Amino acid sequence: MLSRSILAALITGALSLLVAGCGGDDIDTMPKAFIQLFDDSTATLKTITDVPTARAAEPKLKELAARKAKLDDQAKTTTLSKDGMAKSDAKYVEPIKQAGEKMGAEIGRIATASPEAAEIVAAAMGMR
Repeated sequence: MLSRSILAALITGALSLLVAGCGGDDIDTMPKAFIQLFDDSTATLKTITDVPTARAAEPKLKELAARKAKLDDQAKTTTLSKDGMAKSDAKYVEPIKQAGEKMGAEIGRIATASPEAAEIVAAAMGMR
């Protein structure tokens, strides 16, 4: 069975995008990229019901993890002013939160349905 610590790591890792900087050169670029990443991750996670489907999704999950790492690096080099960041946060905090919650729900569903599949997901997404 999936340990509580691994499940917590999965959810924490998924929700870590919520607190990642949403920088870039305009107030829309990075937040939209993070939302798209969440949506793409959620779509992939929805295909996972057991170990075979988790293994089939592994390449896509690894690709998504690489996209997240790239976005995290880009967010660190923001060129937005504090005012621009505040506007971006005000505009996108709720959509990012909602997208993250959907992704977290899928991770939780997988962990409950198939702890072995959740282990595969965690490894592929770099969450363990």
